[in-house]
Amino acid sequence: MREIERIVGKHRCWLSQSDDMVARELKYLDEDLANESLAGLNNVPDSLEILAVYHGKQGEVSVFSNDPSGWVDISRAIIYRYWALILRAKIFSKTRFLQNIRHSPNLTNQLSGAGCLLAGFIAADRQDLAEPVADIIEGMYSVKGAVNPEYLKGRRFEPFMLWLYSAYVGRNVISLGKDMDLGVYQKLIDAWVDEQKLSSALVEVCQYHLDNSEDKGGRDPEFKSPPFDLLPLEMSAVFRVLKKSGFPLPVVASPLLSVGLAALENLIFKSDEVTQKVEAAYIKFFG
Repeated sequence: MREIERIVGKHRCWLSQSDDMVARELKYLDEDLANESLAGLNNVPDSLEILAVYHGKQGEVSVFSNDPSGWVDISRAIIYRYWALILRAKIFSKTRFLQNIRHSPNLTNQLSGAGCLLAGFIAADRQDLAEPVADIIEGMYSVKGAVNPEYLKGRRFEPFMLWLYSAYVGRNVISLGKDMDLGVYQKLIDAWVDEQKLSSALVEVCQYHLDNSEDKGGRDPEFKSPPFDLLPLEMSAVFRVLKKSGFPLPVVASPLLSVGLAALENLIFKSDEVTQKVEAAYIKFFG
């Protein structure tokens, strides 16, 4: 619990020094959208992600202070990250074949965030939002050049999320190969129908999440981006799929679950003025 309190404290300190951040990024976002060009649209995800950091940290500070209004900020942060991912993926797909034209970087830096988004949307039982994210993750693995090959070799969480999505929708998605080392997530898969072993595996998953909630250099941690750092959305997603499949729900004890899995029912994703503007620009530009 001390580790969680330390991270919440860092978020609180960061927020105290970020009073003008939201207004500044909203101004940049409006300017880029008004540009009505690929170059302008290419900048929009940066603003969305900065806004998501702010709302993610604000939401977590509130929720861990027993203020349920923080779920509004958390939900907003997640939907901002969703639109940032949608834009980056579309711009990459539209520009990767062009020659002598400045194009978007590949999607390597978006993989872990996409996995977290998929977990959040499964947890909230929003298949309409989960499906496009799962499609993007599939493309990250299947489209040459979408993600750096060396980076893919060491990933564990994101392939597991594709496996969990398959269980969620009741059909197989992309096959990633049986020789992949999924670490703690392989233990979870192997224990899927054994309640006692599953409980033990989920405790390990919680510890893995906490161990990878900050960027400490070296390996790229899956959960470094608020609000994914302190909210084990993949745990709630697992429980959602187990419940949907008619399996018993195991008891899991972990400090990371202090806000309660049931509290994640407060994740409600809806449009606001920002996402309405972004969606309108997306439709106008890409049809």
